[in-house]
Amino acid sequence: MINPLSSSNSAPTGSCLLRLIVPELRVADVTFNINILLDALQQAAAEASQPQLVLFPELCLTGSTCGDLFFQPLLQEKALEGLTHLQEAAQQLKLWAVVGLPLAFAGRLYDAAVLLSPQGVMGVSLAAEPRDFSGCYPSRWFAPAAALPADQIELLGKRVPIAANLTLQLPELISGNLQICIGDLRDGQYDRSVSLLLNPCALPALAEPALLTAESYAQRVQLPGILAFASCGPCESTTDMVMSGMAGMAVCSQLLTETQPLQFSTQSASIDVNLTAAINTQADQPTQEKSTPSIRQTPFIATTDQDAQFQRAFAIQVAALAGRLRYTGIRRVVLGISGGSDSSLALLVCAQAFTQLGWDKKDIFAISLPGPGTTGASKDRLEALAELAGVTFRTIPIGAALERHLKDIGHPLDVFDVTYENAQARERTQILMDLANQHQALMVGTGDLSEIALGWCTFNGDHMSMYDPNAGLPKTLLLRVLAWAGEALFGAEGAAITQQICQATISPELIPTGTSSTPAHSTEASIGPYLLHDFFLYHAIGQRLSPKEVFNLAKQAFVGSYTAQEILRWLRMFYSRFFSQQFKRSASTDGPQIVGLSLSPRGGWMMPSDASAALWLEEVQALEKSVE
Repeated sequence: MINPLSSSNSAPTGSCLLRLIVPELRVADVTFNINILLDALQQAAAEASQPQLVLFPELCLTGSTCGDLFFQPLLQEKALEGLTHLQEAAQQLKLWAVVGLPLAFAGRLYDAAVLLSPQGVMGVSLAAEPRDFSGCYPSRWFAPAAALPADQIELLGKRVPIAANLTLQLPELISGNLQICIGDLRDGQYDRSVSLLLNPCALPALAEPALLTAESYAQRVQLPGILAFASCGPCESTTDMVMSGMAGMAVCSQLLTETQPLQFSTQSASIDVNLTAAINTQADQPTQEKSTPSIRQTPFIATTDQDAQFQRAFAIQVAALAGRLRYTGIRRVVLGISGGSDSSLALLVCAQAFTQLGWDKKDIFAISLPGPGTTGASKDRLEALAELAGVTFRTIPIGAALERHLKDIGHPLDVFDVTYENAQARERTQILMDLANQHQALMVGTGDLSEIALGWCTFNGDHMSMYDPNAGLPKTLLLRVLAWAGEALFGAEGAAITQQICQATISPELIPTGTSSTPAHSTEASIGPYLLHDFFLYHAIGQRLSPKEVFNLAKQAFVGSYTAQEILRWLRMFYSRFFSQQFKRSASTDGPQIVGLSLSPRGGWMMPSDASAALWLEEVQALEKSVE
């Protein structure tokens, strides 16, 4: 029950407290979400006596990542019930609020935002054309607004307007028009002449070279009036993506206030804005011309403000893992560490996630699993990093178990082939999974996006985990993030260790080295330089270019570094492995998208395991003949 709070009911003077709220939510737990939203409204009313407008994120009653649960009538009914409670609160607290929910109307389901007021429901705005993005398919669940059979709807006892990007006049609150637009505004589906644009949205947190911030989003919209936006946050599902939790208010595309992104607790920002003085004070600003991007060797890495990109990438990883632990209720993790870059970064992500959650880092079990090919240098690095991170470190040698297994299957102990190598990876995964069961822990994976693209992992070995925070990071960016995180978390000592790790030869260390301290084989000698493969991945898969186009770009980018023959050799390897290893990606572990390119089978990359690489390899072959 809402306790009414006294509030001024005088006529507005043009001044209004605009409040943006990114609430702590639980996906599909409507009862929990209702209580959070009600608490937020009560707090908002208690802090102001003037007219107040509250903006919540897209689909805030259910969460925006419910997937096919949106089709469940129970979820729809509970969301509508929750809307009733929120409208009662708006009336009692004498404020306006924009609330998002899945709304069934005339046999179809819509992504809706409802404007609540002291006078009741004022109108319903719908997403004009639900926009799909990696791992999320609103068009699967929600009908476009063009399917509307009417321009009015009976809702909570009132007949009110319903439309795509609904525009209203509310003289009791503002002068001029108010418009509600749902979703990412990059498509320009809004009226540039409105006085106030309210934008409930679901913006993913990404660490792309062109880093999206509240400020850059406001500038991208290019609105002469007032823009208020609120995105759902990291409490949404972290299966394949982390939502940003960005919210801000801008006048003439200039950001005035914002929330702190990637926070699990409810975030709010408010500003007292004169809605008559700030409106349309500037003429339409010219659209900025798009510049042609330069051909860079490392397209996944920003050219400017790199520290901001590395910080964002690491923050996404931490938020993703922390979110998964919160949802599951699991308070321990297990991971295998080798002293290499991937497992080292995963360890730092675990440590920082536990720090943010306020949990004891001794519940992070970092397991060294040395085999016949493990070098002394790797052991030293991983032990030093584990000690610095303050986690529980344990060594479990796998040599005896490997020998017994190879004897059981009749494999010679001196034949160092793929069976010998993969048996080690699977033995390690078995131990880690069993330890996770023993400690009631989550087993954290370490594989990166480049390895996932090339299938450089052992199926049902290091290919498998319970959550993989590295899954969205290509190797070239991962190395830079690791170096940044080592210094950011542990100063000079951390920087020294992570720099050593980044400079070491990339090797799975699966072949015995004898008395040598150097790994017996190099990953890049086997499959090619990650610098080239990440370039191929970005342009061939991310930009959808043909082999010929990728080759021509690579020749320009790597002139003086690699010959045309070398580029084509590894380009052939890229396409061959990318196609042949799809079956591993089809059974991949959950992990967050970070750079705007995902190979998750749940939406990032949908491809049959039976697809043929013939067309692409034929074009590579023709290019090889042309440079002979």
